[in-house]
Formats: sequence, structure tokens, C-alpha cells
Amino acid sequence: MSAVVKTNKLPFAARAQRINIYLLLVALLMLAQQFTYTIYVWGFRLLFVVVTLQVALGNINPDWDKKKTLKKTLVILLIIVVIFVFSILVTPYLIELGKPKKRY
Repeated sequence: MSAVVKTNKLPFAARAQRINIYLLLVALLMLAQQFTYTIYVWGFRLLFVVVTLQVALGNINPDWDKKKTLKKTLVILLIIVVIFVFSILVTPYLIELGKPKKRY
């Protein structure tokens, strides 16, 4: 008699979200420590990466498989990059709009 073995393994998306939350806590602990500046700097870098990933992972379904999770996460990260680059490019023009006109 053959028994079907069922695993209670979480879907990939749920595991990725959970790992990301743990990394967020690690980054915050690295920022909170007062021993070395190097750990603080690495904590800030980790926080930047993890928060960006959280924006992507927070907008996906936890029941998705690996392929769909990676695809949707990369699309969301690409959108974030496009918005970031666009904001850098448009900032000088917005600054010029806010300056008072020179009168000669």
C-alpha cells in the first residue's frame, strides 16, 4: 500500500515574505546597536534593500509559486526603478519652476 506524503510546506511567496520580515528586523537591530559604525552602515544598506523588496513582496499573493512570485516581484521592482529614475530626471526642472523670476 502506497501512502501519499503531504508536506505542510509554505508556498514560496509566503516564505519569501517571512524571510523579508526577518531581514527587516535584523536591519533594524543593526541600526539600533551602538557598538560599531560599520554595522550601522551595513544595517542602513540592508534596510534600503529590504524595504524596497517589502514594497514588491507586500503586493503579491502569499499562495503563489516560485515562478509567479519572481516574475511579479521583478515587474514591481522595475516599476520602482522607473519611478525613481524619472523623479531624479524631473527634479531639476521642478526646482527651476519654483524659483522666482529674475527681473533686470
